[in-house]
Amino acid sequence: MRSFGVKVIVTVLALLLYSGNYQIGLAKSQGGLGILEQFESALVDLAGNALPKVVSLSPYVPPSPSILRRDDKRGRPTNSAAGVIVDGKNGFIVTNSHVVRGNDLIQVTFFDGEKVVAHVVGEDEDTDLAVVKVDLDRELPSAVFGDSSKVKVGQMVMAIGNPYGLEETVTFGLVSGLNRENINLSRYEDFIQTDASINPGNSGGALMNIYGEVVGINTAIINYAQNIGFAIPSNTVQSIYKDLVAHGEVRRGWLGVGIESVTDEIAKNKQGKKGEGVYVNSAFEKDPAYKSGIRKGDIILKIGGALVSTPNQLIRMVGAVHPGQKVDLEILRNGKKKRLSVKLGRKEEGTLFSAIPDKPESFWGFDVYDPNESSENDSLVPVQQGVVVSQIIPKSSAFKGGLRVGDLIKSLNGEPVSSKDELFRSMKHILEGSGVSLLVIRDNESLNLELNR
Repeated sequence: MRSFGVKVIVTVLALLLYSGNYQIGLAKSQGGLGILEQFESALVDLAGNALPKVVSLSPYVPPSPSILRRDDKRGRPTNSAAGVIVDGKNGFIVTNSHVVRGNDLIQVTFFDGEKVVAHVVGEDEDTDLAVVKVDLDRELPSAVFGDSSKVKVGQMVMAIGNPYGLEETVTFGLVSGLNRENINLSRYEDFIQTDASINPGNSGGALMNIYGEVVGINTAIINYAQNIGFAIPSNTVQSIYKDLVAHGEVRRGWLGVGIESVTDEIAKNKQGKKGEGVYVNSAFEKDPAYKSGIRKGDIILKIGGALVSTPNQLIRMVGAVHPGQKVDLEILRNGKKKRLSVKLGRKEEGTLFSAIPDKPESFWGFDVYDPNESSENDSLVPVQQGVVVSQIIPKSSAFKGGLRVGDLIKSLNGEPVSSKDELFRSMKHILEGSGVSLLVIRDNESLNLELNR
């Protein structure tokens, strides 16, 4: 496989060096056309080797002979997406969680057109990953994972998927950015950004490097933006895949702290530096962090020897460690660094603290931010009406009512919500024993939730 990569590199470099004095009229005599042919051949070989390892996925629709004749294709599901064969011997395929959500059975279409029915092994909404399994009497071609930690901005990548139902679609582009977070596409965000064309239907497909290695699983695009696509890094995919195959779910570590970014004010008061570490504004009794000596006012600088700079980064790092394992933390307390060892608990479903205010904004048990005003969101996030849920307190009214981190609240009791202040000002006057109705957007779907005080 790497021979294709070497071929691509050599031909691209040669093409770039030659392009300075390239003349169309002299292409044949000076060998320019030959260079283009080599480059084209390398890309064709790369795509040809990759395509059989990517499949088309769609919800399984049982046949209805009374309605459709045999071989009648009008019943083919239109909401197709993609998946990547990662273990051809045992029939395991990785895709996005939103691709299989609500379905136990999935129709898989292979590169040669064969269709089989697969079952969902497990899914993880927090990273938008899922695993499905096909049972066949033969071995399938398996994709090989690359090391996403070595991916660099500017690298050439190839995206494979089924945009708009157009199967086996291949696009090429570059890695545009790394470690993208606060995009509000999933709860644990650390995306690879690429300008390789990714459209609806590319979800779950492969993002490959020039060696044909999977460096990411395509997950989403930014609506109304051009050439901005995102992929989940392969190292994250491998970790989640192993948990889903072994347990059918992902078991994440849990500290039990409320955290937020280190601002200028916090840095000054705590003798730290802005952007270095994350500030602990709550340490919950009986949870692992508190038991290990972490207290409100500490700044967590490192976990397992790795620097921490944002709340989302800390959440990802803790979540990547299995419950019961110990991690070493370096904290800053009163201007002095201190090391602590914490035995992590297990994160329960629906609990995620990205930034918990020192004094909760509401007795309802949740907090929000304005997506159009938050300094943590850059221009990649489209302007939208409403507020985004940033914190849910376990067992609170919000949690029991079904509200989750990342939900976009559009209206309260039928009235549009335009700001955080407006939302909590209205909810403040709700009498005890009464309730409110919230219209929220989650994964591009509208939900009506009832919260009781």
